[in-house]
Amino acid sequence: MIIDLHHHLVYGVDDGAKDLDMSKKMLQKAVENHVNVICCTSHATPGHAAFPWDTYLKHMETLGEWIIHENLPLTLYTGCEILFTEEAPEMARRGEIPTLANRKTVLVEFLPNAQWGQITRAVREFTNCGLQVVCAHVERYRCLHEDMDRLFELHEDYGVICQMNGSTIIRSKGLFGDKFARKALKAGLIDVAASDAHNAESRPCNMKACRDILSKEYGEELARELTEDMPYEILIGHNETQKRR
Repeated sequence: MIIDLHHHLVYGVDDGAKDLDMSKKMLQKAVENHVNVICCTSHATPGHAAFPWDTYLKHMETLGEWIIHENLPLTLYTGCEILFTEEAPEMARRGEIPTLANRKTVLVEFLPNAQWGQITRAVREFTNCGLQVVCAHVERYRCLHEDMDRLFELHEDYGVICQMNGSTIIRSKGLFGDKFARKALKAGLIDVAASDAHNAESRPCNMKACRDILSKEYGEELARELTEDMPYEILIGHNETQKRR
């Protein structure tokens, strides 16, 4: 069971699927990639724009009905990708923006040039609100590339669940691939691989290729952990998700 924890499937709410037709194509692409579970992580910018709950839930319901009609082997979960703002931790605690599967875990992103101090402060603030942080696409942040010890600290000392995009893992293969990604994966600093799909064309679900490379380059155990076990724990497993060390 491949689980895609980071996927902009719901149409008409962010820069992901623009309409129902695109969402349907994305669902079909997910099935082709052997994905069985999708967490629908539309963008949220707390304090800047209200999360479009009504549209989001209505469109998720429409997609769920289409999945049943087409007899697709897929289950959808609610969630969002939270751009860290000053207001974000408290708004997530109060349920004003979606947590992952309505649990005490949040998918958080930062601007690429975010300072290390901002990331650690954000983690502390979410933690103080009783929320476990999944850091979205850790490979994008310049401060982590500048000092990989920071990724180790984020993962080991702060207990952050680190997510890497499938496209990065696919590009990491070969002599001239992404060295940061390879080092992070070999060091065991990545917990979840997800597609971060935005459409069915330029940014599609790529979980099959991602999982195949993980299995071939880093071993089947790690491939299973990143695409099945840890996402399962976050969305479906025991109530208080605990990061495996």
